[in-house]
Amino acid sequence: MSIHPEFRPYRELWLGMPGRTIVQVIAEDGSYGLGESAGGRASAEIIAQHFKKLLVGRQVHEVERNWDIMWRASMPYGRKGTPVMAISAVDYALWDLLAKSRQEPLYVSLGGAAKDTVQCYLTGNNIAETKGKGFMGHKLAMPFGPASGRKGMNGNVELVKQTREMVGWDVEIMLDCYMAWDVEYTIRMAALLEPYRLKWIEEVLPPDDYEGYAVLNKKIASTAIATGEHEYSRFGFQQLLDVRGCEILQPDIQWCGGLTESKKICALASTKAIPVIPHGGGLRPWDLALIFAEVGIPYAEYFVFGEFNKPNPDPIFSGIHAPIDGWFTPPPGIGAGIDFTPDAHDYLYEITGELA
Repeated sequence: MSIHPEFRPYRELWLGMPGRTIVQVIAEDGSYGLGESAGGRASAEIIAQHFKKLLVGRQVHEVERNWDIMWRASMPYGRKGTPVMAISAVDYALWDLLAKSRQEPLYVSLGGAAKDTVQCYLTGNNIAETKGKGFMGHKLAMPFGPASGRKGMNGNVELVKQTREMVGWDVEIMLDCYMAWDVEYTIRMAALLEPYRLKWIEEVLPPDDYEGYAVLNKKIASTAIATGEHEYSRFGFQQLLDVRGCEILQPDIQWCGGLTESKKICALASTKAIPVIPHGGGLRPWDLALIFAEVGIPYAEYFVFGEFNKPNPDPIFSGIHAPIDGWFTPPPGIGAGIDFTPDAHDYLYEITGELA
C-alpha cells in the first residue's frame, strides 16, 4: 500500500479486518478447547454460520477429517485469506481439546519435544530498548519502498547501519518489507546492505509472485530470502517450493490452516532442507507447541508488548508462556496451557451459529 501516498506514512492507515476471532469448542463432558485467528467478524461468521453445522457431534480426535471437511466445504469461497483463517482458529481449538482429553501438553500431542529450548528473535525498531536482552537477532520494519526513490533507499540503509552499530556483529539483523518492494528494488537494496551482514530479507514481494521470488533467490547471495506470512495452505507453499523461491519459509500458523496444515507445510519444507520459522510463532501458545514438536523450526519470533521476561499482557487468555533472556522452554500446562481470563467476556462479542 506504500505505492499510494495517502497510505504511506504508517500501516495503521490501511490495515483492515480488525478484531480477534476466538473459538471455544465444547465437548460433551463440558471440557473445551480454545483457538484464535484473525479476520474479525468475517471469519467469526464463517465459523458460526457454516463450520459449526458441519462439526457439531463429530469426534475431536479425527483432526485430519475435521480439517478436510472445513477445507472442502469452504472451497467455493475459500482457499486463501479469511476462510482459511477461520479454519485455523477451529483447528487450534480442536487440537487444544484433543490434548486436554489426553491430559498432556499440546506439543506432546503434536509429536513430543524435538528440542529442549528455542531461541527467539525480536521484531521491532525500538533497538535502544531491546538490545542486549539475549535475543538472537532483531527484525526491522523497513520504512521505505520503491515509491520513496533513492532518498528512501538511503533511509533504509541508515536504519540498518545504525542498528548494526547498536547491536554489534554477534547479533543477527533481519528485514521485514511487508510485500512493498519489487525485484529490481530488492536486488539494489541487497547490494547496498551487504556490508551489514543481514541474515534474511523477508516478504519483499506480493505472495503470488512466485517467479519473482525465484529470481531473487538465485541472484541475491549476500542474504537469505524469506517469505510465507501471507501464503495459505500446503498448496500455496508447494508452489513456492517448486520454484525454490526462498531459503526460509514463514507460514503464519493461525492464518495458513492451523496446526494440521502447518505440519504438512513443515514436511514439505523438510524435503528440501528449508527451515520453517513461523510468523509470530512465539506469541501464540499453539504455535509454540508446534515449534517445540518440529525438528525443522529453529527459532521463534517474538514481540515485546510489556515488560521483558514477563508474558505479554492479554485481556482474553491467561497462561501465555514467555521467553526468559531470549529463550523459550517447552510451554507448561495441559493442552495449549491457556484459559479465559476472569474478565475475558468483557472484551468478546459473541456470534452464535444456529444448528440446522
